[in-house]
Amino acid sequence: MSCSTDKLKQGWYLLKTKNREEVRAQENLEALGFEAYCPLIFGKAVQVPLFPSYIFIRLGIEGEPPYHKIRSTRGILHIVRFNRMNHKLNESGRLPKNQAASLLPSPIPNGDQIIDQIEAITWLQNGADPEEKPSNLRFQSGETVLYDNPLFRHLETTFIKGVNIDRGIVLIKFIESMRTDDGSEERKVVAERELNVPLKDLHKVAEEA
Repeated sequence: MSCSTDKLKQGWYLLKTKNREEVRAQENLEALGFEAYCPLIFGKAVQVPLFPSYIFIRLGIEGEPPYHKIRSTRGILHIVRFNRMNHKLNESGRLPKNQAASLLPSPIPNGDQIIDQIEAITWLQNGADPEEKPSNLRFQSGETVLYDNPLFRHLETTFIKGVNIDRGIVLIKFIESMRTDDGSEERKVVAERELNVPLKDLHKVAEEA
């Protein structure tokens, strides 16, 4: 089934990944322009996923890639569905046609709160106090940054805030340039989008000059 993300309810969804490919799957999704999250805790000298073979993705946001691209992303097996009964009814031909939208994946109930709780758990597991997590590390709120992602590298990006030790929220602006009648250039913001991104992929603009 193919559909676009504008038909999905906005929220966090659960993805099943291949064994030991959680981080790679997250990186591949982020390279496509999705917002993904793989909670990590410190194991024996390395970080390991808090939930082996599962990661989270936030969907239903305007401007993100088509939902069907998730299925072909390396490392991803499938999206976890919480509406299996509707699929069984559909397979048996008993689902009314006007309820076809119910076959779409459903977000995790209270997903934002659950993700916040998971972040707190990872901080505790990693020996930090979740109430003391920094609002940012290297960047200041409102600072223009470069997001080192092929899809967004050329776009105007502003740092909003840090959300944990290695991730932060940025605002990406899609700007259209037009020539006015007098020959000057006019820049117009045609869309904006907030993304939760790895801090390692952000760079100060001055450093890139």
